[in-house]
Amino acid sequence: MITKAKGTLRHTVNGLQKRLIQLLPRHVPIAFKLALVMTLLLVLGMASLGLFISDNQNRLIRTQLHEFGNTMALQLAKLASEPILSENSLNLRMLTTNLGQDEKILGAGIYARDGELLSATGIQPVLTDSPFDAAGVISRPWFRYTADGSQERLLSFIAPATYLNVRVGSVVVTLSASQMDQAATKARDAIVYATLAMTVLASLLAYWLSRRLSLPIHHLMEATQAIDRGDFATRIEQQRNDEIGYLFEGFNNMAAGLLRKSQVEQVFSRYVSKNVADKVLANLDEIRLVDRPIEATVLFADITGFTAMSEKLQPSQVSELLNEYFSYISRACSLYGGVVDKFIGDCAMLAFGVLEDDTDHAFNAVSCAVLIQQLAAQLNEERRADGRAEVHFRIGINCGVMLAGNLGSDERMEFTVVGDAVNLASRLCSEAQPDQIIIRKQLFTMLQPRIVAQSERTIPIRGKSAPVAIYSVQDIHQKNQPQLQTNLQKLLNSRPRKKSRQAAYHV
Repeated sequence: MITKAKGTLRHTVNGLQKRLIQLLPRHVPIAFKLALVMTLLLVLGMASLGLFISDNQNRLIRTQLHEFGNTMALQLAKLASEPILSENSLNLRMLTTNLGQDEKILGAGIYARDGELLSATGIQPVLTDSPFDAAGVISRPWFRYTADGSQERLLSFIAPATYLNVRVGSVVVTLSASQMDQAATKARDAIVYATLAMTVLASLLAYWLSRRLSLPIHHLMEATQAIDRGDFATRIEQQRNDEIGYLFEGFNNMAAGLLRKSQVEQVFSRYVSKNVADKVLANLDEIRLVDRPIEATVLFADITGFTAMSEKLQPSQVSELLNEYFSYISRACSLYGGVVDKFIGDCAMLAFGVLEDDTDHAFNAVSCAVLIQQLAAQLNEERRADGRAEVHFRIGINCGVMLAGNLGSDERMEFTVVGDAVNLASRLCSEAQPDQIIIRKQLFTMLQPRIVAQSERTIPIRGKSAPVAIYSVQDIHQKNQPQLQTNLQKLLNSRPRKKSRQAAYHV
């Protein structure tokens, strides 16, 4: 039972802790923190100062009351010593009457040596012991109830009356300690109200000051958030000659460095595949990617008759033509998870299943080839309508084991795939006719249920004892046509606006 109760208690405590954490704000502005700390320090300082002043005020009032009571008692004792000795009751009454006229004195009494009351005015204390034997002035606190039923604290001062150093009697002067308490209370209230007023003013001042102090930090936070969103052109224009100014300068230098880095990455990604660029930039300490044998598929796409076509075009027109079609090929390759290995003149080399694990890389490569041919056919219709020369591709695809990695020297290298399977893909591309996709028999056998192809012929390959049977791919299976048509539409929609016929170049 005890163990179960402890478990229940622990569960309850954990639940309360979680709820408390959830109630706490996730983000507390630094201005609020600074204002809170400064306010607490000011409140503590003002409260300590108020307590110190109040204590000194109470001590001062108490000292003044005791000094006044002692003075009055000693003065009365000095004046009453001779009348007590001569038993001059008239003179004694005059002394007590005159003293009672003071508003601060509530009562005055003159006593004989044996404690007999000789003369009195006002209120007198009830003395249960014998305080008339004391050598000096003593004070006795006591209480009485007023007419309204409240309790009043009184303080009586008892002083010996002596004549020629012989004690002849005693005098009692009674003052109101409640007046002292009321004065102390008023002084304390005044100090408290002043402390509260100063605390409020100090809190407002602390908040305003903290806002002013945290404003540069707020600007830095906004600039940092802009950098996090990718806006590397963000700069802090404020000029300061303090530590925050150095911080702003450092931030601007960092932002400029990030902008240059982003620009380098963007340019770098245009020279190599984005996936390759990401892997290289993610591991700058080890630039050379590990060479490893992999099972992948390589696609070569070559423009047929490009040499004759380029002779009829200006160099700028040749560049524009290649950039246009290579852009389409790069997007088509990306749609099927491949990477652009390189562009060799008018030939594009694509690799599938190289950087990322792709168990269907062979079919993706064939689908990409079909997409390229269908896209070229669509573009050729427009080119014929504009009176421009048509562009036809011949494509060779091969699948097999190849070596993938960064090859080259320490000064310059590139990520690529090499091996017999790559060489065979290049040879198949050279055997293809315009608008034809050539694969070897082994790849056709592996993809037969998913692609539409027909046997072409058998070709000898230099360095190989047995000839290679090749197939021509016409299309992919109907089941995968929707995805193909979707990708084709994406490529067509990504085209820039068509130029006017007057601006179009002719061959």
